[in-house]
Amino acid sequence: MSIRSGFLFVLAILLVLCRDFGLADESVTTLTPRSVNIRYINDRKQVNYVVDRFRGQLRSSGLNANIISCGLVTEFIEEGIKNVSFGAACAVQDGDSKLTVLMCDDSSAGKFAFGRSGNPTREGVVSFIRRNCPPGG
Repeated sequence: MSIRSGFLFVLAILLVLCRDFGLADESVTTLTPRSVNIRYINDRKQVNYVVDRFRGQLRSSGLNANIISCGLVTEFIEEGIKNVSFGAACAVQDGDSKLTVLMCDDSSAGKFAFGRSGNPTREGVVSFIRRNCPPGG
């Protein structure tokens, strides 16, 4: 099995295992009526904090994949809920294989999900968080 097919196999297995934490799905969904606060994170220190959270989640899932970098880092807060979800579009590498994936994390609710993304957008990251890692959900 080549390194790329091995990485894709591990990614597929992880997506199946992440169903308990939130199904990684990129289909279009409708917005909930609750008020949502969205903040795009540009501060390098805060970006590093989010990336470190994602790295920890990947390690605890038993994957060797390495996060090279993340962009479109987003903080997602629903009105009346005290915890926060984070999401981003990340370049991930395993051996010679590189993929762009959307990731989200709400560790206080025990949710972590990721899914492959071709050309990520801010709206796509927000939608991914809403479906897979809503705060407190």
